[in-house]
Amino acid sequence: MYSVTSFLLANTTAGLLALLGLAVPVAIHLWNRRPGQTVQVGSVRWLVVGANRRLRNLQLEQLWLLLLRAAIVALLALAVAGPLWQRFQNSRAPRGIVLLAPEALRPEVLPALRPTVDSLRRQGFALRLFAPGFRVVSGRAWASPDSLAKLTAPPVPAASSSVPPPPPDNYWHRARQAADSFPDQPLRIVAGTALRHFSGPRPALPAQLKWQPVPLPDSMVWLAGAAFAGTDTLRLLLGRSREEATTFQTVLRPVPRAAGSVAVPGLPALPYQPGTTGRPATLRQPGQPAVAVLPGPLRVMLYTDALHAESGRYVRAALQAASIGLMQGLEIRTASAETTFSTSPPPDWLFWLSEKPAPASWQAQVPRGAQLWQEATGTGAAVQTELDLAGLAVAPPIAITRLDTTIQRKTRTALVWQDGTGRPVLTHHPNGAGGLYQLQTRLQPAWSGLPDSPALPELLLQLLRPVAPPTYATHDARQLDATQLTSFAQPDTSRRAAPSAASRKAGPKVQTTELRAWVVLAALVLFALERWLARRGTLTPSVSAA
Repeated sequence: MYSVTSFLLANTTAGLLALLGLAVPVAIHLWNRRPGQTVQVGSVRWLVVGANRRLRNLQLEQLWLLLLRAAIVALLALAVAGPLWQRFQNSRAPRGIVLLAPEALRPEVLPALRPTVDSLRRQGFALRLFAPGFRVVSGRAWASPDSLAKLTAPPVPAASSSVPPPPPDNYWHRARQAADSFPDQPLRIVAGTALRHFSGPRPALPAQLKWQPVPLPDSMVWLAGAAFAGTDTLRLLLGRSREEATTFQTVLRPVPRAAGSVAVPGLPALPYQPGTTGRPATLRQPGQPAVAVLPGPLRVMLYTDALHAESGRYVRAALQAASIGLMQGLEIRTASAETTFSTSPPPDWLFWLSEKPAPASWQAQVPRGAQLWQEATGTGAAVQTELDLAGLAVAPPIAITRLDTTIQRKTRTALVWQDGTGRPVLTHHPNGAGGLYQLQTRLQPAWSGLPDSPALPELLLQLLRPVAPPTYATHDARQLDATQLTSFAQPDTSRRAAPSAASRKAGPKVQTTELRAWVVLAALVLFALERWLARRGTLTPSVSAA
């Protein structure tokens, strides 16, 4: 893109007429010749004074003052003419835009793509990043691998940081955004086909948007989780993702005696940081957030009376099934009403399934960090409803036939499970470091379909996990079928009809700046200078005469 600047006059005729005013200072200078002082000496004083011959002997005096006054008149004439400063930019838009995804700029991928991208650049295509903001990739940045690396480098997590990385960019949404941001322009998206970037339905995209798939590494290995399997053993969960599938494997490794590294096949050495008071031990894969080592196993105490013995059997079976998804394992112990808790720390979960209220010794463990689970008592009220599984699990409908509607919700009580009408089924009330879970039905076939539902272990697993499960999307190496990108182009009907060729041809961009005020200001400055010089010229002879 180039630009041209020009100087214009809005009213040339008025400026030329005003320029005739230059004759005024010239005439004044020619006429205002100062005649010398006549001193009559002797008989000459009797002579008659001759006629004034000023018009016969005209001469220019004080030439610099004359030029200054002429410049003032010229500037005023220029101000009358209306001076303008215009800058024209060419209207040639790029023939298209190449959108480069961050993975396309990797050092191991870019050399194979450079010839194709350079060919498009010679054809008039502009380069931008296929990322939020669509930043421009200048020619200088494209020629420098270091500059490209800075454009796409993600922030490096701190060694002690356990903040999960941001979710992968959704390329379906980004392509739709690019089509809206650059309408009626050919777009070439150079990006990988990793499945993690293509979530949700494919949007309608214009026909001039083309995809160029980029070959990427076909496998990834990462540390997905860690827990203590004993005082001197670590249980590590390793994720392996390939183009076909993602799998997980558990390996056991000894705990380093001090701050050291843990060796794992397929991964670089994992630095180990021992835990301190209030801070868990961590393992960190280079370039990834730190992974907290969970203490284990998860301790569960279970008590049932005669009326809730059936619920106890279903709870135990569901917990054992859910333990497969726990890194630190699960330990279930049967308790009695007289059980005391003298050990520290307290159990992680307390299941009190009885018609009687939980004893004070059990309730005292809740502020210390335990989660107390209780279910409905009494006979309950007959209902015909279903558990709302939206966002919880994918499973057949779960019927709820009896609910305890006498339970009053406390302040700060959160709704965990509800039925289709919004009535509470499971609530959680925080208390200190722990909380109280209140199930308003029972895990019995006569009360609900929860005991027979395959979703029950999954529902309990969501509650048992002490922290949110890590996301595996950033490491998912599964690939989208390239034919879904390069074929079956869908017409874009979300916008109005394309404009005509005449309207698409953009005119030149003109930037106009008026200079009248600056010209008048310059004339005022010269006028002040002229007055100073004129006053100085009139004072000089009188000083000399004195």
